[in-house]
Amino acid sequence: MMASASLDGRTGDEIVNLRLTMVQGDGDKANNIFVYGRRKDCTEHIIYFGGDVQDYPENMELHRDNKRYLQWNTENTAKIIHKKFPNSLIFVVKPTRMHLLTFAVYSNFFQTNDFGSPNHCGDHGAIRHLSALYRSALGEVYADSQQEPATDLPLHLIGFSKGCTVLNQVLFELHLLENNGEVKNFLKKIKSFYWLDGGHSGGKDNTWVTDDSALRLLASLECHIYIHVSPYQVGDPMRKWIGQQEGKFYKKLLTYKAQVQERRHFETEPSSIENHFKVLEEF
Repeated sequence: MMASASLDGRTGDEIVNLRLTMVQGDGDKANNIFVYGRRKDCTEHIIYFGGDVQDYPENMELHRDNKRYLQWNTENTAKIIHKKFPNSLIFVVKPTRMHLLTFAVYSNFFQTNDFGSPNHCGDHGAIRHLSALYRSALGEVYADSQQEPATDLPLHLIGFSKGCTVLNQVLFELHLLENNGEVKNFLKKIKSFYWLDGGHSGGKDNTWVTDDSALRLLASLECHIYIHVSPYQVGDPMRKWIGQQEGKFYKKLLTYKAQVQERRHFETEPSSIENHFKVLEEF
């Protein structure tokens, strides 16, 4: 584990900057987690799942193409999010691995191929794993005397690009909440979900969730749902199903009276991966 802390010049409060290695989740599953933000006086926690390419800066610099997007590395992205939520502590859950230093593979949350494309199911243990990961990370970040109050803070889940696949798997497991106290208690903490320009390269199924039973359950939760998209995903003429599925996702949530908002970014500009990443600044 690499750990450091600094003082916020505006307030004098400590800013946590931690790399946690092999944080224990459900069973024998473990993920690396980057933690950034305010520990002492934070009022909310954020769990973030990134997309392809996004990694620690020293890893991105090793790749001929990925180093062009170095500004969107794991640590900088956490800082960007923290500016939007200045009283938060952010937990960036790293993929199980980055295939070819590029493709985010979240195999601890759902079945996936080598390139990280998902095969969703009704119970892969994603919520149990995320709940256990979060609990373990809190144990490493907070002293024992502080951990218990920290578990009561509101929680927000943010997925960007392929990271949205983890949020999608959570939706397919919402049916478990009625018979699983651990799942139910964890879901109660979640006050908002953010889907930021979700998409992946593997097939046409469930890039955005359109399953009615899953969306009814999502709408029934006491949480806000935010959708932010750009032409890079929803306007891609070679992957028209992404925009079609996103439209169904949003409209069905409206039909089920969910607390949902949608915003489209860069609509008048050509589709570009640069604007895709800039959604992280604009949301």
